[in-house]
Amino acid sequence: MRKILALSLLTFISCKKDNNTVQQYNYTGKWNISQSISKEYTLENGDTIYTKNEVTDYGAGAAWINFQSKYALMYINYSLDSMKYEPITQSYFNLDSTLCEITAFSDSAFLFNTLIFDNTAIPDKIQVKQDFFTLSK
Repeated sequence: MRKILALSLLTFISCKKDNNTVQQYNYTGKWNISQSISKEYTLENGDTIYTKNEVTDYGAGAAWINFQSKYALMYINYSLDSMKYEPITQSYFNLDSTLCEITAFSDSAFLFNTLIFDNTAIPDKIQVKQDFFTLSK
Protein backbone atom coordinates (compact mmCIF):
# COMPACT_ATOMS: atom_id res chain seq x y z
CA MET A 1 0.00 0.00 0.00
CA ARG A 2 2.85 2.40 0.83
CA LYS A 3 4.48 1.69 -2.53
CA ILE A 4 1.24 2.52 -4.37
CA LEU A 5 0.84 5.72 -2.38
CA ALA A 6 4.47 6.72 -3.01
CA LEU A 7 4.15 5.98 -6.74
CA SER A 8 0.89 7.93 -6.93
CA LEU A 9 2.48 10.90 -5.19
CA LEU A 10 5.51 10.83 -7.52
CA THR A 11 3.23 10.62 -10.56
CA PHE A 12 1.15 13.54 -9.29
CA ILE A 13 4.24 15.69 -8.71
CA SER A 14 5.76 14.85 -12.10
CA CYS A 15 2.49 15.63 -13.89
CA LYS A 16 2.01 18.97 -12.14
CA LYS A 17 0.92 21.57 -14.67
CA ASP A 18 3.46 24.29 -15.40
CA ASN A 19 2.18 27.72 -14.67
CA ASN A 20 4.09 29.23 -17.60
CA THR A 21 1.97 31.37 -19.89
CA VAL A 22 2.76 32.20 -23.49
CA GLN A 23 4.04 35.75 -23.91
CA GLN A 24 1.48 37.75 -25.90
CA TYR A 25 2.23 40.61 -28.26
CA ASN A 26 0.86 43.87 -26.90
CA TYR A 27 -1.28 45.11 -29.77
CA THR A 28 -3.95 46.64 -27.55
CA GLY A 29 -5.15 49.99 -28.82
CA LYS A 30 -6.05 51.59 -32.10
CA TRP A 31 -4.30 50.50 -35.31
CA ASN A 32 -4.87 52.09 -38.73
CA ILE A 33 -5.59 49.65 -41.54
CA SER A 34 -3.42 50.75 -44.45
CA GLN A 35 -4.15 47.81 -46.76
CA SER A 36 -6.31 44.72 -47.00
CA ILE A 37 -6.08 41.91 -49.50
CA SER A 38 -9.10 39.65 -49.96
CA LYS A 39 -8.62 36.33 -51.69
CA GLU A 40 -11.18 33.67 -52.44
CA TYR A 41 -10.36 30.40 -54.12
CA THR A 42 -11.57 26.86 -54.55
CA LEU A 43 -9.54 23.73 -53.90
CA GLU A 44 -10.38 20.70 -56.00
CA ASN A 45 -8.17 17.62 -56.32
CA GLY A 46 -5.07 19.62 -55.35
CA ASP A 47 -5.75 22.42 -57.85
CA THR A 48 -6.33 26.02 -56.75
CA ILE A 49 -8.77 28.14 -58.72
CA TYR A 50 -8.82 31.83 -57.72
CA THR A 51 -12.15 33.61 -57.92
CA LYS A 52 -11.17 36.83 -56.13
CA ASN A 53 -7.91 38.66 -55.48
CA GLU A 54 -8.74 42.19 -54.42
CA VAL A 55 -6.28 44.72 -52.96
CA THR A 56 -7.67 47.77 -51.13
CA ASP A 57 -5.53 50.67 -49.89
CA TYR A 58 -6.95 52.95 -47.19
CA GLY A 59 -6.04 56.55 -46.45
CA ALA A 60 -5.11 57.72 -42.96
CA GLY A 61 -8.07 57.29 -40.60
CA ALA A 62 -10.32 55.73 -43.26
CA ALA A 63 -10.15 52.27 -41.67
CA TRP A 64 -8.98 51.10 -38.26
CA ILE A 65 -9.27 48.40 -35.63
CA ASN A 66 -9.15 49.05 -31.89
CA PHE A 67 -8.19 46.02 -29.77
CA GLN A 68 -9.40 46.07 -26.16
CA SER A 69 -9.23 43.39 -23.47
CA LYS A 70 -12.22 41.30 -24.65
CA TYR A 71 -13.46 42.97 -27.80
CA ALA A 72 -12.27 44.79 -30.90
CA LEU A 73 -13.94 47.64 -32.75
CA MET A 74 -13.37 47.70 -36.51
CA TYR A 75 -14.22 50.66 -38.73
CA ILE A 76 -13.98 49.85 -42.43
CA ASN A 77 -16.00 50.87 -45.50
CA TYR A 78 -18.04 53.38 -43.45
CA SER A 79 -19.21 50.62 -41.12
CA LEU A 80 -18.42 50.12 -37.43
CA ASP A 81 -18.42 46.56 -36.11
CA SER A 82 -17.85 45.22 -32.60
CA MET A 83 -16.30 41.75 -32.38
CA LYS A 84 -15.39 39.47 -29.53
CA TYR A 85 -11.61 39.36 -29.26
CA GLU A 86 -9.70 36.49 -27.67
CA PRO A 87 -5.92 35.96 -27.76
CA ILE A 88 -5.05 32.27 -28.09
CA THR A 89 -1.27 32.05 -28.46
CA GLN A 90 1.46 34.49 -29.38
CA SER A 91 0.66 33.95 -33.07
CA TYR A 92 -3.11 33.36 -33.05
CA PHE A 93 -6.24 35.14 -31.88
CA ASN A 94 -9.98 34.97 -32.53
CA LEU A 95 -12.19 37.77 -33.81
CA ASP A 96 -15.68 36.46 -33.14
CA SER A 97 -15.39 32.92 -34.51
CA THR A 98 -12.69 33.70 -37.10
CA LEU A 99 -9.19 32.44 -36.45
CA CYS A 100 -6.50 35.05 -37.17
CA GLU A 101 -2.75 34.49 -37.55
CA ILE A 102 -0.17 37.18 -36.79
CA THR A 103 2.48 37.15 -39.52
CA ALA A 104 4.54 40.16 -38.37
CA PHE A 105 4.53 42.48 -35.38
CA SER A 106 6.51 45.50 -34.20
CA ASP A 107 5.72 48.67 -32.22
CA SER A 108 4.55 50.42 -35.40
CA ALA A 109 3.43 47.61 -37.74
CA PHE A 110 1.07 44.67 -37.33
CA LEU A 111 0.22 42.15 -40.07
CA PHE A 112 -2.33 39.37 -39.68
CA ASN A 113 -4.56 37.22 -41.85
CA THR A 114 -7.80 35.31 -41.52
CA LEU A 115 -8.55 31.90 -42.97
CA ILE A 116 -12.08 30.57 -43.49
CA PHE A 117 -12.88 27.17 -45.02
CA ASP A 118 -16.30 26.31 -46.42
CA ASN A 119 -16.90 22.82 -47.78
CA THR A 120 -20.68 23.14 -48.02
CA ALA A 121 -21.15 25.84 -50.70
CA ILE A 122 -19.97 23.69 -53.64
CA PRO A 123 -20.20 19.89 -53.31
CA ASP A 124 -16.83 18.04 -53.54
CA LYS A 125 -14.90 21.33 -53.42
CA ILE A 126 -13.50 23.43 -50.60
CA GLN A 127 -13.92 27.18 -50.80
CA VAL A 128 -11.33 29.24 -48.97
CA LYS A 129 -11.51 32.90 -48.06
CA GLN A 130 -8.48 34.78 -46.77
CA ASP A 131 -8.14 38.39 -45.71
CA PHE A 132 -4.69 39.87 -45.16
CA PHE A 133 -4.45 43.08 -43.12
CA THR A 134 -1.57 45.54 -42.86
CA LEU A 135 -1.91 47.77 -39.79
CA SER A 136 0.17 50.67 -38.55
CA LYS A 137 0.20 53.02 -35.55
